[in-house]
Amino acid sequence: MDEKLSKRIHAELENIDEVLEQIPSYEKLPFLSTLELAGAAALLHNFYNGIENILKQILISENIEIPEGKSSH
Repeated sequence: MDEKLSKRIHAELENIDEVLEQIPSYEKLPFLSTLELAGAAALLHNFYNGIENILKQILISENIEIPEGKSSH
């Protein structure tokens, strides 16, 4: 793995770690307000995007075409 890719992945993993620290524990979920649940959902979405970004960077570095469109996920 080249250094540039490694740095990008490392930065993304740091972001993911920060997001995971902010996500409320399972036990707290039933007591959250609608607004707090929406915030937790946004954090979960950020986690997903972080993983997706890592995978995209790996595909780009390997010159593998990334699917586009409705069925790309």
